[in-house]
Amino acid sequence: MLKLSSQLPYLARFDRATVLATALFFIKRKAKTADGLSETSTPLSAAFKYEKLGRTVRYHGPVQLGVNDLRSLQGLLAIATAAAVGRQGTGGAIVNTVEGAWEELVRACGVQSKTATDIATRKKATGGKRTKLLQLSVQRLCSVRVQSSDRPGEESLVSFSKDYDVKDGFKVSFCSELLNALGAGARGTHYLKIDMEEARQLKSEAARLLHFRLANVNEGSYREFTSVELESMIWGAEPPRTEAIRKHRRRLFNQAIKEIRTLPGWSFDSVPTYRGSWEWRVKRRKSRFEGAVGKV
Repeated sequence: MLKLSSQLPYLARFDRATVLATALFFIKRKAKTADGLSETSTPLSAAFKYEKLGRTVRYHGPVQLGVNDLRSLQGLLAIATAAAVGRQGTGGAIVNTVEGAWEELVRACGVQSKTATDIATRKKATGGKRTKLLQLSVQRLCSVRVQSSDRPGEESLVSFSKDYDVKDGFKVSFCSELLNALGAGARGTHYLKIDMEEARQLKSEAARLLHFRLANVNEGSYREFTSVELESMIWGAEPPRTEAIRKHRRRLFNQAIKEIRTLPGWSFDSVPTYRGSWEWRVKRRKSRFEGAVGKV
């Protein structure tokens, strides 16, 4: 078990299934109540299939995860990546837990993220309120169960250590999928990188979610997507139920592309296809962090 240094982590390792299971994280819908707007809550059910390996990873839980929960998980994985979780520590043992103060996790998530905002009132949270909201978010992550078709049983996406008082901070471990991405096991070399310096600059939920899913674009190369494919990375495969929802989604989608375009090293270009239609060519610069794994 290692602790994070005082520096802000800039890289988070993720497994491919957690990034590409589109139903795992959502922009939560709002419902009108007597007190204003509140978030709708539905059970979580998501899956991702590794086509070449014939392996499927499934996620289920009592509540759907939102972009706030994605931010929390990104912060935890950034801290874990910096603390060399999943790799050999002193004495040759695999490091499988990470601990720290809640303030460290707030900083790793991004101080301006909506994890630090009271969703119901849209007022900026105080330090204590911010920590409480973050604790609740991590609890939601801990409620998610993960099952892989090549392993018996299931496990928690994230687990709190039972011998640690959450009032003092956090001490967590990760499911096998995430731990493999962090560096342990036979699949330890297969992972996607999230640039946390970029992620912390993004303000909108759509931009944060799209940026997360586009981690599957190889660094130093490009991929081409239709608008429908990119929008499904944010809202899933379910089509909009009304024309008003379609226009609302398209507006948020265009704003998300505009935000990500402002990040150095990302480009979105509209290019013609042989079918006579147009697609988005998404290009990602080569990583600034080659050889920097486990450092801050």
